[in-house]
Amino acid sequence: MAHTPMTRTYSRRALLRSALGITGVAALAACGGANTTPTAGTAPPTGGGTPIPPAGTSATAAGANTTAPATTAASTVRATATGGRAAVEGKLPDTGVPGVPDAYTKYPPVYKSVSGVPGRGGTVTTFQVQEGAPIPAKGENRFWQELERRLGVRIEPTFAPSASWAEKFAALTAGGDLPDLCWLHPSDSRASGQYKTIQQGAFTDLTPYLSGDALKEYPNLAALPPQLWDKVRINRKIYGAPRPQLAVGQALYFRQDWAEKVGVPRVESAESLFTVLTRFSKNDPDGNGQADTYGLAGPTPAARFCQTFLLEMFRAPNGWRLNPDKTLTHEIETEEYKQALAFAKRLWEGGGYHPDLLSLSISQVRDGLTAGTLGAFQGFIVSLSNRRAMARQVNPAADVISLAPPGHDGGKAVTHNGPGFLGFTGIPSKVGRDKERVRELLRILDYYAAPFGSEEDLFFQFGIEGLHHKVAPDGTRSRTEQGQLEIGGLRSLMNNPPVFFYPAFPGDAAMMQELAARMLAVGIDDPTEGLYSPTAIAKSSELSQLRTDRETAVVVGREPFGALEQMIKDWRSRGGDQIRQEYEAALTGQ
Repeated sequence: MAHTPMTRTYSRRALLRSALGITGVAALAACGGANTTPTAGTAPPTGGGTPIPPAGTSATAAGANTTAPATTAASTVRATATGGRAAVEGKLPDTGVPGVPDAYTKYPPVYKSVSGVPGRGGTVTTFQVQEGAPIPAKGENRFWQELERRLGVRIEPTFAPSASWAEKFAALTAGGDLPDLCWLHPSDSRASGQYKTIQQGAFTDLTPYLSGDALKEYPNLAALPPQLWDKVRINRKIYGAPRPQLAVGQALYFRQDWAEKVGVPRVESAESLFTVLTRFSKNDPDGNGQADTYGLAGPTPAARFCQTFLLEMFRAPNGWRLNPDKTLTHEIETEEYKQALAFAKRLWEGGGYHPDLLSLSISQVRDGLTAGTLGAFQGFIVSLSNRRAMARQVNPAADVISLAPPGHDGGKAVTHNGPGFLGFTGIPSKVGRDKERVRELLRILDYYAAPFGSEEDLFFQFGIEGLHHKVAPDGTRSRTEQGQLEIGGLRSLMNNPPVFFYPAFPGDAAMMQELAARMLAVGIDDPTEGLYSPTAIAKSSELSQLRTDRETAVVVGREPFGALEQMIKDWRSRGGDQIRQEYEAALTGQ
């Protein structure tokens, strides 16, 4: 997130839904930009997303307690260490843009991605966030029991509530009793102290196991996007396997049908964006003769004015800009930042924002788009298909798209890439002394990372056929009440790469893939991703609030535009310059 000066703050919803997005799309990202209502005609999501594969793609294996299909020579397609697979029916062609998820119009033939049983017996303890409602105890949970049978170990998780997981982890660390596998998320400002914990040697350096040829021992982990293994590094070392999520940043959920009605069918510059948003507020795009429609709103206090979208439109850096001399410039120190804020101020004065913007809740912003009172809001693209479906339920003519930022001058914009993963799962140093134990634990994570279309993923999503899910006459699967209750968040240690798959609206897969490709093609990274700054940890919240308060005051006219200069000076003196020095030292290895 560009708006957070140093460390990224992830929303509660992003933590709860961090494995996959709705109906198998990418994981929800930060800032609460995506909605969680299931697409019409699909099973409700629990924990991770729930793609609805057709039954009958392969025969059911012997034994009533498994959904694992029998594989045949035709359906067995092994993932390679580079993620390559043979052509698969229903899979759309690759875009050629790194980071764009695979897209499917139908569920592919099921194949087995893991050979043998990963565990050696015994018990594996875990620390992970509770995603969704608590699940029944193992003795009353057939899914848990079957998972242990498949893994060849007993799984004893420590679940932490999403609201207090960082505090729970800190307590475990202080007590010196860390589980065998721990989900870590140091870039979340609530747990940024994990950087220090890692630097102090509390976790195993897994670089020898998870890089080069050694990674091929774990084919599902090896099939993760290659760039993740660079981004997950902390001071050039790998301390865990990343939980992949969509790297695409934010766009605007946008009423395209309104845009056409007000005479701006294509938004190709800052000027055309200004025109269309002010017309949303003034030109009655819903045609009901009432002044009850508005242009733009942001979902959170730190993004009320959709700053990230505007920064991208004016080509501001993603958090920091790495200069040729290896120095860093923060985005708020750039002319592009000032141009973006000047545009926001002009849009406010022109009536392009919702007039009650400062008091709207996240749900009011989201519901406004669906209900037909708001024309656009900034958010992550992962639930676009669901948002489109919800809007059509209210008004069949509604056409909600996700609008990528145009260049302010009509040229190309930039987009701010996310890291592409939501934390990572590491192994404490005391466990890592036993190399064979490390390999066993990594084999278990490899099982958890089984890709979409695999027998193992099918089990994680739906459990045991006839018990945890039912098969409809058209071949789709939906979880039973027992499935919703028992499957829960046991997979929250690790998940597979996101895919675009919308059984109820197959055409949306191509739309989403094309959008992700356009955005990632101009995406830029934060050059400080994975670097450690103690001052950033200590000052993140304070400096974020300084920025939010001053931006709000300037945009709505409570302070003159020149007040931004004082904000920048205050930011630098209250920690920004020190953060810069620490990041620059980390970049040069000093």
